[in-house]
Amino acid sequence: MVCIPIPNICHPPDWLTITEKYEVAPIALALNESFLAIALAYGNIGPILSAFHTSQNLIQALPPQASPLLQLPFMTPAIARNIEGPSTKIRYSVQRFMRLPEDERRRLTTGPDRMSEEQYQAALTIARQIPVLKVEGAYFKVVGERFITPSSLVQFVVKARVIPPGTTNVPEISEEDLEDIDPEEDDLDALLGRKKKSSSSTAAKKNDKAGTDTTDKSAKDESDKNIQPPLAFAPYFARDHSPRWHVFLTDSKQGKIAVPPFTFASFDKPVFEDETTKGIKKPTLAIQTFKMQFQAPPQAGQYTFVMHLVCDSYSGTDTKMEVTLDVDEMARAEEFAGEDEISEPDEGVYSHLLIGLPNTCVGASTWVEDTEANDDDGSTDSLAGQMSALKTGGLKGAAASAAGGGVRRRKRPVKKDGAGGDDDEDEDEEDDESDTEGEADDAGSDTDTDTDTDEE
Repeated sequence: MVCIPIPNICHPPDWLTITEKYEVAPIALALNESFLAIALAYGNIGPILSAFHTSQNLIQALPPQASPLLQLPFMTPAIARNIEGPSTKIRYSVQRFMRLPEDERRRLTTGPDRMSEEQYQAALTIARQIPVLKVEGAYFKVVGERFITPSSLVQFVVKARVIPPGTTNVPEISEEDLEDIDPEEDDLDALLGRKKKSSSSTAAKKNDKAGTDTTDKSAKDESDKNIQPPLAFAPYFARDHSPRWHVFLTDSKQGKIAVPPFTFASFDKPVFEDETTKGIKKPTLAIQTFKMQFQAPPQAGQYTFVMHLVCDSYSGTDTKMEVTLDVDEMARAEEFAGEDEISEPDEGVYSHLLIGLPNTCVGASTWVEDTEANDDDGSTDSLAGQMSALKTGGLKGAAASAAGGGVRRRKRPVKKDGAGGDDDEDEDEEDDESDTEGEADDAGSDTDTDTDTDEE
């Protein structure tokens, strides 16, 4: 907390000293960020958390281990002790303070040597504007896959809502709100986490160059919006500061950080409504999605981490919960992928069902030739005629040729000397027999022909 002396008429104030006092907190915050970078290089949990908490104390002008209630205006250490009770181990957060019954909260806060009614209402107004993130769900996933395999690129998805202290009538969430739909395979911007450029923004740039303004703001894609949270309430910090949230995973057994912090400074949906009621903006209670990517462990198994969600601007709003990462064997994922594949039938498997039907790839040429030769009265032009012809044997030749693969039998060449003429007549009489019998007859005919030739 920076104390500024009251100017004295006899002794004019040292404005350089006053300016330097205002610069103390921002410079200290920059030094603290440098210390955080060094602590992250070593990976110890204690110094990293201490750096984040020091950032909260510098922005809110709180001494170390101070009560989070001192963030509210007109709140003094004496009033905070009166609310928390004689035990110094119990620290009331702003959320817990706002959950107290109205009568009890007013009795502990207002009165002689405490807040007045106007000061009390001002403190409640600020408390209802603090963006406290409540985690509704957190899980691991791999884009486009059902299993997490060793050394794969894992996404840690956090679903949370901004619920300010003192908010009532909070609706329940549905399972659909906690789902995270995978982007399209060709959507590289979504897969890499880059911001898309909508057509409306491109058109706006062109209109600006041309000197016209025809952009429809309502037509802008909501996915391109970058919703900034309200500026942090920090009356003693000489800079406008936008709150930031840090999400990281730690290994509690080793006391080391497992996944470095991912910093989020904006939301994908509005946090507060535009309209105000008695100077207080109503929260939208929309589900916000945060994602962080890292590489899965190289070996299969269950890995338990501790997720930390820390805000750098408000004290007492941290979230800590355990999450489990299940890494499956590569063989299981391949086996499941093999079961999902549906084998398509080979070409010609169902050809026996298409025999005698027109406009089919199986036996099509045979169908045209046989219908021209055998169907003189045109009774097989329709489907009913085709079925009748099949029953009466009118399309026997077509069926036989289609069953044989749609290939017509090659006739045996005739000798120039006229030998084998009887065999040709026998072949003409046996055209309606099966291919096996025809091959046997051809073999027998060749033998007889050779014998007759030798005898001659």
